[in-house]
Amino acid sequence: MSWIETSIMAHRVEAKGQPGAEHRMSEGDQGHYHYVYGPYAEPVLRVEPGAVISVETHAAFEGKIRSEADKPSKILNFPYLNPQNGPIHVAGAKKGDCLAVRILSIRPRGPQPAGTTCLMRNSAAWSPPAPPLC
Repeated sequence: MSWIETSIMAHRVEAKGQPGAEHRMSEGDQGHYHYVYGPYAEPVLRVEPGAVISVETHAAFEGKIRSEADKPSKILNFPYLNPQNGPIHVAGAKKGDCLAVRILSIRPRGPQPAGTTCLMRNSAAWSPPAPPLC
């Protein structure tokens, strides 16, 4: 017996741990990416509970950092970092519900499937810590 068969997902949620219809959402299907979610963002996909969804997305910096010579403070558009896919509307879900999500895989793609980390001290998104009070 697999872990999913004995999990809360298999017994207490709408789909009972069973995979439903499959959906694929490309970057083109996504269209405009959001950087903050709220009630104003219209769903880009509507699914039933148990849906299996394959999503293409951008990396945090949307592929703009390509080499060590690239300066994030010159290239990135603050505060528009970490583009988010969706929203994806799950039929029957209501405000305050907890949705169980199982990530089956994550695969890097594209010409430079590598991560980037940088400290952006001089950016508009960073503010220095407050000086000590004593």
